[in-house]
Amino acid sequence: MNNVRKERTGWRDQELNERHRRWGWDCPAIDLDFLFIEYDKGKAAALVEYKNEFAKPQYTSHPSFQALILLGDASDIPVIGVRYASDFSWWKVVPLNDKAKTYIPEIKTMNEVEYVTMLYAMRGRVLGPDVLKDMDKYI
Repeated sequence: MNNVRKERTGWRDQELNERHRRWGWDCPAIDLDFLFIEYDKGKAAALVEYKNEFAKPQYTSHPSFQALILLGDASDIPVIGVRYASDFSWWKVVPLNDKAKTYIPEIKTMNEVEYVTMLYAMRGRVLGPDVLKDMDKYI
């Protein structure tokens, strides 16, 4: 057998994961934890890799993140990594490419309103009072 690591979490489609791992070390792939494609009117607006506050740290130098950044760069869209609190009280946002840095120049911990406002900005939109009113119920 090869040196490819086994599936650790068990919640993904394990059969496909194990099958792909049999294809060898020189055929790498990753099943990202929780990748979102933020979009507007069918056009990609950003790539966001979410991790819960208790997940292992993100290493942007890892080849899987470099591939994600390359996709964002080729699409001219922001790529961000986001670690969030289980109660959604904070969102630690890491800009992963230059396009993301136009919206968030450096790592920043935000509240939900700040975070959602940024997501709207990435779409060229403004967060409206109707959404803010509903968010107040959950903050």
